[in-house]
Amino acid sequence: MKIRALVRLIAAMGILLPSLLSTSSAEANLFSLSVHRRTCSQATAYVSYDGFSGGTAPFYIAFTVDLNNNGVFGEVGEPTLFAEVTGNGSPLVIGRRLTFPNQREGAFIAVTAYEVDGEGFFVSGPLEPVRYSCTNRPALNATASNTGIVPRIAVVARVFVNRVEVYSQPSAASTLIGGLGLGQQVDVIGRNARNDWVQIRFSGGTGWIMWQTQARLSGAFSQLPIVG
Repeated sequence: MKIRALVRLIAAMGILLPSLLSTSSAEANLFSLSVHRRTCSQATAYVSYDGFSGGTAPFYIAFTVDLNNNGVFGEVGEPTLFAEVTGNGSPLVIGRRLTFPNQREGAFIAVTAYEVDGEGFFVSGPLEPVRYSCTNRPALNATASNTGIVPRIAVVARVFVNRVEVYSQPSAASTLIGGLGLGQQVDVIGRNARNDWVQIRFSGGTGWIMWQTQARLSGAFSQLPIVG
């Protein structure tokens, strides 16, 4: 399968190819992030898109949230939704409704958006987030970017085989400390220099998995620290 077709398929499922994910020097194409109808379990976000995208088509705008106020967006339990755009010069306002586990009344929720191209490279963003204190009764007025921070985009591993062994170090010769089952998702916090092992949050601590033939990763893989 050609890489572009593969990326289109994977991105349609909300997954990016991490071996290709990096940053781009292209000018910003997204602006004016705002959040409209919002509660403790949903938020409808919109961005303005100028229609011009550098890189390799197709292009995707991702909307994602931070529910635990750690400045990292799209961790396990924090959904990311993708919208495909053409990059043909037609400006658009694009929106998505994000649904997430119900948060306690008064909890702070933040939303951001970014753009990637068909080979997984960042094209624009992530944008300055919108942050709001939630109520179960829907708030309907539009709230624009208001945090002054540059968000970080999480990396999440999703297992696509029956079992992935988790080791104490990036080596099958290290101690086996557990396993992950089909469909399980975990946060990725580091990688080794060869990019074939990733460090994950596991059982209250950390562990390592050899991911390339066993899991798909989404998020800013190239920005992970090299820790092993």
